[in-house]
Parts: sequence; structure tokens; C-alpha cells
Amino acid sequence: MSDKKLLLRSVAAGAFCGLLGSVILMCIFAVVLMKIGLLDSGTLDLVTAGFLGAGALAGGFISAKLNKGAGLIAGALTGALMIVLLVIVSAFRNKADFTLLLLIKSAAAVIGGALGGILAVREKRHKGF
Repeated sequence: MSDKKLLLRSVAAGAFCGLLGSVILMCIFAVVLMKIGLLDSGTLDLVTAGFLGAGALAGGFISAKLNKGAGLIAGALTGALMIVLLVIVSAFRNKADFTLLLLIKSAAAVIGGALGGILAVREKRHKGF
């Protein structure tokens, strides 16, 4: 399999896992919110951007592990693909707003994915006994 095909498959798998992880985190947070109380919408928007970044971190990690290298590129592409998919879904629901919040979520996803990719390819070197 060529390197480009492997990169595309790993990025797609990482983006799927990242979005799934983000949804799981948001569901857990929704349950906690129901028990504790409500937050204002500005804080809630930033928290969801953080969850998207955490999901992108996990997706970038998975993408770089599947790609077996190029962690920064695979992770950043994973975060970017996550944002593109979210914008497409929002456009189909007629709720696509291009605001500063989208820019914040995009930065969180791309940076989170890149960090996940870097962490995945970083090797631990143990000095043996």
C-alpha cells in the first residue's frame, strides 16, 4: 500500500475515533451538568471546544499509530478532517455559523490532533539495568 493511501486511511480512522471520543466526553459532561446545574452558554461553548480538542488528541494519536510515523502531519490532518466533517454536518442541518467560536474549535482540533500525533510517535528510551 502506498504511503498516501495509508496516510488517508489512518487520518479517516483517527477522525472517526476522535469524533466518537468527543461525543462520549460531551455525553458524560451532559450527565454531570444535569446533576450539578447549568452553565452559561459562553462557558459551555468553550468547554465543548475543549472536548473537541481532547477528541482530536485521541484521534491524532490513533492516526499516527496506524500510520507508523509522520505524527505531526497525521494528527493535524485528523483534526482538520474532524472540523471539515462538523462543518458539513452543520451545513446540512442549516446551522453552519462561521464565527469566532468555529475558529477556536478549529484551532483546538488541529493543535490537539498534532499533539496526539507527536505523542504517538515519541519513543521512550529506557536506559537498562
